[in-house]
Amino acid sequence: MKKIVVLGGAGAMGQVIVRDLAEFSNYDAIVIADFNKEKAEELKNSLKSKKLEAAFTDLKNPQSLAEILKDAYLVINSTPYYFNVDVMKAALAASCHYIDLGGLFHVTKQQLELNDEFRTKGLAAILGMGAAPGMTNIMAAAGAGELDEVKSIDITVGCIDFVTTDHPLQPPYAIDTILDEYTKEPMVFEDGEYRAKPPMSGEKLVQLPEPVGACKAILTLHSEVLTLPKTFEHKGCTDVTFRLGLPTEFHDRLKLLVDLGLGGNEKIETTEGKFTPRKVLAHLIERFPSSNQTPDDAEVVRVEVKGKRNGQPVNVTLETTVLAHKKWGLSCGALDTGVPPAIVADMLLAGTIMERGTIPPEVCVPHKEFFHELAKRTMVMRKTVEEVLVEAKTAEEKLIAR
Repeated sequence: MKKIVVLGGAGAMGQVIVRDLAEFSNYDAIVIADFNKEKAEELKNSLKSKKLEAAFTDLKNPQSLAEILKDAYLVINSTPYYFNVDVMKAALAASCHYIDLGGLFHVTKQQLELNDEFRTKGLAAILGMGAAPGMTNIMAAAGAGELDEVKSIDITVGCIDFVTTDHPLQPPYAIDTILDEYTKEPMVFEDGEYRAKPPMSGEKLVQLPEPVGACKAILTLHSEVLTLPKTFEHKGCTDVTFRLGLPTEFHDRLKLLVDLGLGGNEKIETTEGKFTPRKVLAHLIERFPSSNQTPDDAEVVRVEVKGKRNGQPVNVTLETTVLAHKKWGLSCGALDTGVPPAIVADMLLAGTIMERGTIPPEVCVPHKEFFHELAKRTMVMRKTVEEVLVEAKTAEEKLIAR
C-alpha cells in the first residue's frame, strides 16, 4: 500500500493538494496531517474519499513528525518554508520521498546540502514544486530546451482580484511569506553573479494578458533565481530575475505598512513593552473575518527565455492564465500552487521521475507530461517563439566577408 502524507494538509494550500490527490492520484492512502486535527477531519468528511485519513502532527515535536511519516512513500510539505530542513531530515529518517512549495532562496540553499544523504538512500527531494517556484521552473526548462544558448530567464507573476471586500488587507496567501517577499533583499543573477537588491526594488509596469492587464511587478526573493543559473550554466546563462505583481490596491497598502516598519521581525521597545511589528500586524489582520465570497481572481505566470538557436537570436515565452476554479471554489493562487505538487507526487509514484537526491523541478519533471496534467485542471500553457530568420549584415561586416 502506498501512503502519502500532506503536512499542513488542512491549511490553505494543503487543502488543494489533498483535494487534487483524492480526485486524480493513484495513492492508496492520503493522510491529512495537521496541528488542527479538527480542521483535518472536516476536510476529510467534506471530500468523502475512502482514501483519506486525518491525523494530528506537531512539526516542533520530532517524535510526532516521525510517527506520521512512518511507512509513508512520500511527504508533501505545505507548511511554512522555515520548517523545510527539519521536515527533510524527518523524511530521511523515515526513508520517504519529499516535496515542498519552496524555500525563498536561502532555505533552498540549505536544503540542497542534503543532496548526498537523499541520493545515498535512493530518495528524491523535489524542492519548490508549487506555482512559483515549481511551475515556473518547468516552464523555464521547456523554453531553454528550444535553445542552443541561454542568455537570460525572466519570470513574472501578476494577478488581479475582482472580489469586493470590506477587509482592509486580505492576503492572497500566507502573510508571513508575503512579508518576507516584501522585506527581505531579493536576489538576482546578473552578469553571471548572484547579487542582492533593495527590498521592493526593480519595479516594472508589465503588460500581461487580460483579465490581469497592466500591473506593477517588483523583484522579490525566490528560489528560481538560485537553481536556474546552475541548471543552465552549461548553456551560458548569465541573467535570471523573478518579479511579483500582486493586485495594485493590496500592493500599495502593504508597501505603506512595510515602509512604516510593520513588516519587521525584530522586537521593538515601546512604553508598553516589547513587540514584534510583524506579529502585531498579523494579529490585526486576523481580527477581520476572511471573505466568504466565491473566489473571482486571475493570475498570469510568464517565463521569458532569451538566447540563440543556430547562431540566431531567439526569444521563447511560456505563459498561462489561471482563473479561479469555480467547481472547487478555489482562488487562482491556491489552484496553481496546490495542483503542481500533487501532479508530481503521482509522477514519482508512477516512476516517471527517477532522479534521486535534492533536485529542483526543472531538472526532473518532464514538461510535456506536466503541462498535459495542468490542462486537465483548467490550466493551459501557451508558447510563443520570436526568432530572426535572416540576420542583416552591416556594411562593415559585408566588407570583411569579401
